[in-house]
Amino acid sequence: MKKLSVILSVLSVVFLITGCSSQTSPNHNQSSSSTAQQSSSSQADSGQSTSSASNSSSSQANSSSVPNVTTGSTGQVLKDVRSILKNGSELLLPSTLPVEKGKYASAVVKNGSSGNTVSFKQTSQPVKVNDASLTTAQTVATVKSTTYASTSEAAKQISFHKYGKSDGSPVTLGHNITGYADAGAGTAGTSWNEGRWTLMALSPTSDAQKGIALAKKVVSYLEIHSLPAPHQYGLIQVYTDSRQDYIMWQEGKTVYQLTDVNDPLKLLSVVVSMR
Repeated sequence: MKKLSVILSVLSVVFLITGCSSQTSPNHNQSSSSTAQQSSSSQADSGQSTSSASNSSSSQANSSSVPNVTTGSTGQVLKDVRSILKNGSELLLPSTLPVEKGKYASAVVKNGSSGNTVSFKQTSQPVKVNDASLTTAQTVATVKSTTYASTSEAAKQISFHKYGKSDGSPVTLGHNITGYADAGAGTAGTSWNEGRWTLMALSPTSDAQKGIALAKKVVSYLEIHSLPAPHQYGLIQVYTDSRQDYIMWQEGKTVYQLTDVNDPLKLLSVVVSMR
């Protein structure tokens, strides 16, 4: 009987130990799992850090391999142009250039004793401003500024005429603007005024209607885009054929001239961006 009691006591102790072990085992597994997760997370973070460092190093390597030239963006080109011009911070320059998609902008800058000329170029690769290779690049716009001794001297460079019935046949151009059509010496023209600006759309006499159509397009464009305010006057002359369009206006002692844009409406888009 004593032996049986001892055996039963031993078995009870064994059962108790087994029960305790089975209860503590899950906690141990959870702890091991948590530790594994933390280890995995640390490895992932370490991997991300390594990847970021690798990307950063790669980016730096790529950056260092880029040649030291302008980016070809209009903003960077204007910054470079202004740094070259003696009075660059004072001059009006366009923030819009008619550069084809996928092409780059650059410029050739010439300083003169009485003014400056900036010829904006289109290139296939980013090219420094005033680089020698730009002599053969396509010109997309040229801005010339000439400074005179006085405001009155500058004013003499631009004539202003207020158009009326004596200047030709009235033509309705839209937006409450009337133009006056006339022809002579092989050229037909429609002329009108907008504020202190004189505008003319010209064509061969055989294409007079094209000139009127162009005048209407110009009026519509300027209805929603503002020209620079001239001090005192401005002149716009555009053509339906291959003759060169140009814009001139006075700004104090300085007279600006915009040329070399191969489309009348693109010419207007450049001038309205000049600030």
